[in-house]
Amino acid sequence: MRVLLIEDDHATAQSIELMLKSEGFNVYTTDLGEEGIDLGKIYDYDLILLDLNLPDMNGLEVLRQLRVGKVNTPVMILSGSHEIETKVKTFGGGADDYMTKPFHKDELIARTHAVVRRSKGHAQAIIHTGEIAVNLDGKTVEVNGHRVHLTGKEYQMLELLSLRKGTTLTKEMFLNHLYGGMDEP
Repeated sequence: MRVLLIEDDHATAQSIELMLKSEGFNVYTTDLGEEGIDLGKIYDYDLILLDLNLPDMNGLEVLRQLRVGKVNTPVMILSGSHEIETKVKTFGGGADDYMTKPFHKDELIARTHAVVRRSKGHAQAIIHTGEIAVNLDGKTVEVNGHRVHLTGKEYQMLELLSLRKGTTLTKEMFLNHLYGGMDEP
């Protein structure tokens, strides 16, 4: 899963990046809103994590520009603000979820999976395609109820095919999903 993290605090960004990478996510980080907008428009991410307090612009403006630019990638706001008004503004601006800092790794991972699942049209953690069942949370695959042991890359390929079933996938999409944006392994 590819995640764009737009966070200006270096320590917080490193911490979040480590949390996500420990779960097998490919994380791309920037500390500037303008760069985040450009990256969000150019590359295909499964989720954008967005801080509201950035040095060059407000996170709400980043969110607005992403949505105006037709970026449909789900956006989860990460903020230290507990204010209801701020939360309501972000949801009104197109945010898909909101987490108040500090947060626990397990909650971040669970919310990340849930937001991505919903954005792909899957309310459940298990996606069924014919006789194949892909469990996004457990990272397991079953065929006719029998567990199939796969390598990490094999699982990632089935995950991508399941999440994007019914759509055409390019070689670049596979490489981005499998190798985190590198052109070749």
